[in-house]
Amino acid sequence: MVRNKRPNTPGPARTDSPRRLTGPMDEFIVTPSDLRGPRPTDKMAPASPGLESAGESSVAGTQLSELAQIRAELTQISAKMLTREDTSSLAQELRAALREELAGLRSDLTALEQKVEEVETAAQGCEDQHKATEVAVTRQGNLLITLRRQVEDLENRSRRKNIRIHGLP
Repeated sequence: MVRNKRPNTPGPARTDSPRRLTGPMDEFIVTPSDLRGPRPTDKMAPASPGLESAGESSVAGTQLSELAQIRAELTQISAKMLTREDTSSLAQELRAALREELAGLRSDLTALEQKVEEVETAAQGCEDQHKATEVAVTRQGNLLITLRRQVEDLENRSRRKNIRIHGLP
């Protein structure tokens, strides 16, 4: 990486104004500046100082009542959510179930290992018997070849001693 070079990853936008969240909950989030509201630029002077504060207090009152409703809804939602004790008990139940399942799998694995050992022992026995049979067949084949040669030799020798007479009817 090159030194003194800034990465090209985008970062949060930097503004001088306070950061404002945007999202689905924006309509429920009220800041103090929202409570005051924008001041209209009237050309007329206010009628009396008491009326202006009454109008602002009614807006603030409705917004406060909305905040109270939102707070009540959030309280209901949080009451329905799982507590730490609930999640820990669920986790313990899950661990216990997983341990039981793991113990079952281990016993199955042990049984399979025993069966595999039995099959390997039987296969080794079959291989040993097959090798012994091959050795016996090879010996028998060599013996057969030897016996054929001896029979052929005996036949040839027995023919040599025969007398052949030609011309006798």
